[in-house]
Amino acid sequence: MNEPALSLKKYIFAWLGLLGLTLVTTLIAFVDLGVWSTVIEIGIAAIMASMVAGFLMHAFYETKLIKLIIAAAIIWFLVMITLTLGDYMTRGWLPFPGK
Repeated sequence: MNEPALSLKKYIFAWLGLLGLTLVTTLIAFVDLGVWSTVIEIGIAAIMASMVAGFLMHAFYETKLIKLIIAAAIIWFLVMITLTLGDYMTRGWLPFPGK
């Protein structure tokens, strides 16, 4: 199997990017942005996860089949999160007997 030859420069930029985003996440934790701090931190975590998968796990350089499998896994994850949150958010809608 042929492994993609990545330069040390790309690994260093990925590492510095991950360090920078970790610093931004830590600094946002000290600022009270209300609901937006959680949204921003989850967005930064998603960017960091894509950087790890893309550069360090070589997902950017894989075949189309592997990219399709990764996309299907992400879609499946989003479906499961949506169904779980839908169940959780509608728990109080049905009346219970004796309440």
